[in-house]
Amino acid sequence: MAEVFVSYGHATTLQAMQVAKALRGLGYEVWRDEDLPPHRDYSEVIEERLRAAKAVVVVWSADAVKSQWVRAEAEIAREAGTLVQLSLDGAPLPLPFNRIQCADLKSWNGDLEAPGWLKVVGSIAELVGVRAPTVEEDGPARLALPDKPSIAVLPFDNLSGDSEQEYFADAITEDIITALSRWRWFFVIARNSSFTYKGAAVDVRRVGLELGVRYVLEGSVRKVGQRVRLTAQLVDCADGSHVCAHKYDRDLVDLLSLQDELTEEVVRAIEPAMLLRENVRLSRKKPNDYSALDCFQRGMWHLNKVSADHYEPAIALFREAIARDPDLALGYIGLSRILYGGATVYGWSAHGEQDLEESYRAAKRAIELDPGDADAYFACSGAALYLSLHEEALAMAQKSVALNPNSAYGQFRLAQVLIYAGRADEAIEPILHSLRHSPFDPQMGAMLGALALAQYQAKDYAAAVAPAREATLHNFPAGYALLGAALARLGRLEEAHEALPAELLNRFVTDAPRLATYLDPGDRDHFMGGLLAAVGGTPAEPAPGLNPG
Repeated sequence: MAEVFVSYGHATTLQAMQVAKALRGLGYEVWRDEDLPPHRDYSEVIEERLRAAKAVVVVWSADAVKSQWVRAEAEIAREAGTLVQLSLDGAPLPLPFNRIQCADLKSWNGDLEAPGWLKVVGSIAELVGVRAPTVEEDGPARLALPDKPSIAVLPFDNLSGDSEQEYFADAITEDIITALSRWRWFFVIARNSSFTYKGAAVDVRRVGLELGVRYVLEGSVRKVGQRVRLTAQLVDCADGSHVCAHKYDRDLVDLLSLQDELTEEVVRAIEPAMLLRENVRLSRKKPNDYSALDCFQRGMWHLNKVSADHYEPAIALFREAIARDPDLALGYIGLSRILYGGATVYGWSAHGEQDLEESYRAAKRAIELDPGDADAYFACSGAALYLSLHEEALAMAQKSVALNPNSAYGQFRLAQVLIYAGRADEAIEPILHSLRHSPFDPQMGAMLGALALAQYQAKDYAAAVAPAREATLHNFPAGYALLGAALARLGRLEEAHEALPAELLNRFVTDAPRLATYLDPGDRDHFMGGLLAAVGGTPAEPAPGLNPG
């Protein structure tokens, strides 16, 4: 039987998982209701585990206070003298629990040195009769951390109660390792090293020391009947805090398709979480302490602001990355992206044609340095498109997607190139894929604009209106042109004129930088016809292209 029982309300499931995981990392055997076996009455099992536990941790919250199950479990623990209380939100506790010491873990982020957490651990150690081990006791040698963000994916636990499902948990783990390895700015521990921890209760801080990584991804898979639940938690090894935690429930129809879907969901969730945490870490460094990779990551932070104010700082950081390490492909990728972005849709460059040529050369250099980097082909495809090299742009986009199918940008670029190559119908699915798997992307305006343009060129004008309108809300000026053209094609001329008055179109035309061109001039004329109807005049220049940066 487990030494520690965790009781909590449904609304705080993720926090309860965090508490349980932290206690397991300290060496305790922990039980919570996710560990219910599928063949027994759940109330019978809960009471059995509850009464057998040496310590019962009640995770109080406004939700838990209202739960008769939590209150009943807390009462049994109080009577048995095994109750350990903690509060996540400061909600008033009911009688008689408000007369018992309760640790304050409001806004707790997993910090193992937080005063409230130390109180909880101290009480559990006294009740269980063992002292929680620390990483320092065994003193494993610390491996040097790599320059880039580093991660180990531990074997996912099989909670199905069916040993035959062990292969599914292992397959998910291996797929995630492979998918993460495709992001060239990550250092990923190989499968054989990660799997040495299979079946062991581990302290993630110890894993970080032994493998020389900053992050650990761990999780579980439970298959019951025709349903599969996967949980995944990304943990910072420095302090054991959770960077993010996710839960996925799916119907089991096609096992291989489900495996691919869950892998993509997990990778797409943790990739931005890791980069965000890395940016916070880098912000504490002095610029003189930056490595080439640090310069690249800070440059990407500026690039993703999609603002003229961040344009020059991004260029300076990417150039600095190249100067510090001329063999780092990422520096050239970042430089290529910011240069063609500034030289095209956003119009931030004072010498657009020159910057566009340099962008193309930088992307080519990145491919030479790292032919396996999907982002290098993504960047090259963008530069080639704006240089009207449609065939090369398409080949580069297809290569990017082949190398990293989990990249939302790769799917976006493929859609964008297909639009300008006259294959708008084929472009809709890749851009929907991109939007579906990166719903909070900093380049959301351009992505929505691409969807609107694909639907417009496919002559589904009604469908184009909503994404075009939404694109204007995401700092994407070309969205106004798309919205006006689509409304005009629908015969809603008054709305079209309001969306795109002549003076706004004139600003697009007068200030237009180098724009993407259509392979078939008829596609350009089709778009210009919508603009003509929207403003009641004849635009003299090509309509704005669409670029994600």
